[in-house]
Amino acid sequence: MILDAIPTALDALCRPELVRLGENLAAARFELMKIVPARYILEDALRTGKLGKGGTVVESSSGTFALGLALCCVHLGLHLHLVTGPMEASLHWRLEHLGATVELVPDAGGGLGGIQQARLNRLEELIKDNPDLFWPRQYTNPLHPASYASLARSFARSLGRVDVLVASVGTGGSICGIGRELRVSNPALEVVAVDHNLSVLFGPTTGRVRPLCEECYVPLLGMGSDIVIPNLDHCECDEVHWVPVAKMIRAAHELHRTHGLLVGPTAGAAYAVAEWLARTRPEASVLVVFPDGALRYLKTVFDREWLDARSRELSVDWTEPQAVASPTAVGGDWERYRWRRRSYAEVLGHPPVSRS
Repeated sequence: MILDAIPTALDALCRPELVRLGENLAAARFELMKIVPARYILEDALRTGKLGKGGTVVESSSGTFALGLALCCVHLGLHLHLVTGPMEASLHWRLEHLGATVELVPDAGGGLGGIQQARLNRLEELIKDNPDLFWPRQYTNPLHPASYASLARSFARSLGRVDVLVASVGTGGSICGIGRELRVSNPALEVVAVDHNLSVLFGPTTGRVRPLCEECYVPLLGMGSDIVIPNLDHCECDEVHWVPVAKMIRAAHELHRTHGLLVGPTAGAAYAVAEWLARTRPEASVLVVFPDGALRYLKTVFDREWLDARSRELSVDWTEPQAVASPTAVGGDWERYRWRRRSYAEVLGHPPVSRS
């Protein structure tokens, strides 16, 4: 049996599928997108001596980057210590089953604000006590967005000209990394960022949100942030959409009903925006990024009992986004703003301030 040409499990996880969803709409579908930067950063650290063989990696993550690191550490023979906030039980089990130490840091401030900053503060303490620990620094490491360059080139080879890139935003690595590389061949590429109504990545919103948003923010959404992430280069973005949780879930259900693809609400949010853009701009070639599959959502957004208990909130729908004059005017509906490749300070009039 010849096995050399067959990818390893790690190789396979790093390769997304390109799926045609319409005449002018394609999706890059990942099972676990964050494994791409996790592998890239760890292999670079091993190659350059920043991380020793059998060493320990520490990181702040309660989502897919944590899982990506855990999978990579298994394959690379490394130890992993994660400093996390609340997460769904299935993800917690997978991380520990893969050998990671999971340290939960409660939100001392109460509510959404302060969760991520508290985790970062704890990481600083760990590294101060043990400087041999390796911190990938997913929020600031330039290797994070750089890790997507080769994938973007493969998208361009397969699809030809891409006019619009649509991606949900968390740390900013994928949307900026893919967008920058696609603009090498098409400088006119439009980059459309997708966020949710409680995030501060593109400025503090009014706080008027639909009931489901706050409930789902911590355990379900692999997007948004309560601090502004340095790896998010706002100047790469042409437009921003804020999508309510109910719309994300409805879009994820619609994607399964029409195409048989099972994805989570983060991908659902991106699909809602991409489908609208492809429908209203039939001359444009649209590429949407689906960052992960639906495994972690099977007991929530794909569970009949969970859905029935929230049927009133989920009955609300939007057929198109409303344009807003400023990010600070964003409330609880599906809304969009023409960012026009400007910095955060140029749009908001001040540098980023995290939610306290």
